[in-house]
Amino acid sequence: MYCSGCGNQLEGHENFCSNCGHKVHVSDGVQKMTSATETLSFSSNFILGGSLLTPDRLLITDKEIIYRKRNRYLIGVDESVIPFKRISSVELDRRLISTNIVIYTNGNEKIVLESFSIGNAKKIREAIAERINHL
Repeated sequence: MYCSGCGNQLEGHENFCSNCGHKVHVSDGVQKMTSATETLSFSSNFILGGSLLTPDRLLITDKEIIYRKRNRYLIGVDESVIPFKRISSVELDRRLISTNIVIYTNGNEKIVLESFSIGNAKKIREAIAERINHL
């Protein structure tokens, strides 16, 4: 369970959050708290040009994005982790049948997520923007 004020994880028996002091709502003897933002998972699409055996994967957590892509030697998977505080912008690069997502970070670094559907690309952009606004 998480604090509705700051998102701090609580054990469940507190009346107030130990991090921010926010009151935990109690109703009918049961403590009710809003859960922290859920982790979202997206995969590149094989039909749109992604890898059949190991599609690219993007995980969006409360604090960061994690991008996993098959490396160029086809031996393992490379992983990039970017905290939301480092992301400066997200752009969609629409192709004929797929969309690439370009994530720019502070310090001239960019990550290109390839072969996602336009629907997933829009959801990814909105989820990242929502989490950046909550910082």
